[in-house]
Amino acid sequence: MNEIRKFYLKLLRSDELNSSFGGPVFAFMLVATSLFLAATWIRSDIGLLEFGASPAVAQHEDFAAFYRGGEMAAQGKAVEVYDYASFAAGLSPENQTLLFLNPPHALLFYELLASVDYPVARGLVLAANVLCLFLSVYVIRLQAGFWPYVFVALSAGTLYSFQLLQLAPITTFLLLFALLFSRQRPVLSGLALCVLTLKPQYGILVPVYLMAMRDWRAFGVAACGTVVLVAASVGVYGLSVWQAFFASMSGGVHSIQFQISHNMMITIGQSMGKIGAGTGLKMIVQVVCIVLSGLAVWSLARHWRREAAAALSLLVMCIVAPSFLFYDWLMYAMALLLMLKLSPRWPLSLQAIAGLLWIAPVVHDVLNVYDAGAAFFFSSFIPVIALAVLAHAMVTFSREGGPVDLFRTSSGGARSQPT
Repeated sequence: MNEIRKFYLKLLRSDELNSSFGGPVFAFMLVATSLFLAATWIRSDIGLLEFGASPAVAQHEDFAAFYRGGEMAAQGKAVEVYDYASFAAGLSPENQTLLFLNPPHALLFYELLASVDYPVARGLVLAANVLCLFLSVYVIRLQAGFWPYVFVALSAGTLYSFQLLQLAPITTFLLLFALLFSRQRPVLSGLALCVLTLKPQYGILVPVYLMAMRDWRAFGVAACGTVVLVAASVGVYGLSVWQAFFASMSGGVHSIQFQISHNMMITIGQSMGKIGAGTGLKMIVQVVCIVLSGLAVWSLARHWRREAAAALSLLVMCIVAPSFLFYDWLMYAMALLLMLKLSPRWPLSLQAIAGLLWIAPVVHDVLNVYDAGAAFFFSSFIPVIALAVLAHAMVTFSREGGPVDLFRTSSGGARSQPT
């Protein structure tokens, strides 16, 4: 115990930790949570290196759904991926609750994965996740030594992503790269965004951001790339697969996903459902919030410089995404790291609520051990915490300006680019 205490005190005396992570409260919350999750990685068997031979015998992991979808597409059964009975027939007992929710052009990528054996495909996705996880931290260029990499690697989003073998590290990198480099690297950014349409819930406000930034080349590449992918999916699988996809939104797998309240699903619509709202009201509130958030993103992109607009817009996109789970928490982590680059010292109140947002999945899981009802109640108010962080950050950065000029010098002036 004394050795652990000495090691912890040594960590707290790190120059980068003390000068670049908001302040003592936020830094403490990150260090403490990282140590807790490191112990979880060591003591828990999350099955990361267990490679089943096929989706039919795979352990509980979401990757089985992606591979199963590609497998069915290769067998000429693309339309049936949105039929639960047909889809679940090829899954292991541990994965019977999985649904295929991606749009049909995702099958073009998943069929490629399914062209190799399941263990090989799983290994490729695992390697891509690791690469994208650290690339996301790298492109932010936060001058804080190795700490950003440590905190992200030992964050709740990373644990959930690898525990379930989701694609969150990849989607996070694609979105973050596009928000930061849509002017400087328009073709790559546009291609990143058209691939991101495989998980369209994360990018619904990206067109607003690109139009407000006047990044027309990135917008054009993303739009054309998406049209090509959709057209290719129609050419390969037929128009009927898109008809099945849209039909699944009313009475199919998508409507099931929207109606059920999930502890791990952190959206405005889910929060409304958890406090008793019906499906109709949930939908209305979600849509209204998306429209209002679009106005917020437009204002941020027009009046704030690139990295400030990207950080705060990413927060907004996380808050209003119609589907957002604990494994997506890497997006919140990247938004908070970008905020640290804008201003490395925060007021105590911002440190506290931003720290709570970073560790919210951990708080939920600890509560769930002792009181499932309390955990369910807490999960319904997590979007409020995120909204508080957004509002506080906007006010703080507006008043203090931070170490860089956060605002455009004129309405038509050039925006700063990431270095």
